Amino acid sequence: MSIRKTILAEGPLGHVITRLRPLDHKELFATRGHDSPARATDEIMRFCAPFGTLFWHDDEPVAAIGFFPMWPGVVSVWAFGSPRWDFVVHAMTRHVINEMVPDLLNKGIHRAECRTLAERQDSERWLTALGAHVEGRLEEFGRNREDFLLYAWSDRDTGHRRHVDFH
Repeated sequence: MSIRKTILAEGPLGHVITRLRPLDHKELFATRGHDSPARATDEIMRFCAPFGTLFWHDDEPVAAIGFFPMWPGVVSVWAFGSPRWDFVVHAMTRHVINEMVPDLLNKGIHRAECRTLAERQDSERWLTALGAHVEGRLEEFGRNREDFLLYAWSDRDTGHRRHVDFH
């Protein structure tokens, strides 16, 4: 079993998007005006390519994570994956803790936020383990009236968690 990471690239990103876990698919397309994996891939490449990372398991791209600037000092973070997500989630967690957070802080980012389907218990566990807190519920935020939760981190938070418990 090998795990590696690379910069975002259109072909591998499209591979992940066409194989999303069901809730990742629902979440991604609830915030788009279309159901096209090709268009979603193009949009993410156009707006997030410099700020994203692909995670590979046994030579297959299985997950992507990144952010996009909203305005100075604030970013929106995102992550999604295929059913093989569980093979790379620990590597993704280390990436967030050891690379993404320090990089964002060095760039002067004072706030990062993430919107996720309210029904996602897996996202709640991961985001809170990474130090995010729920700021609010976004009622009928999705195009089909899906409820979302808004999670946020601030550079004023008491510190980034170094140990994440997935159980």
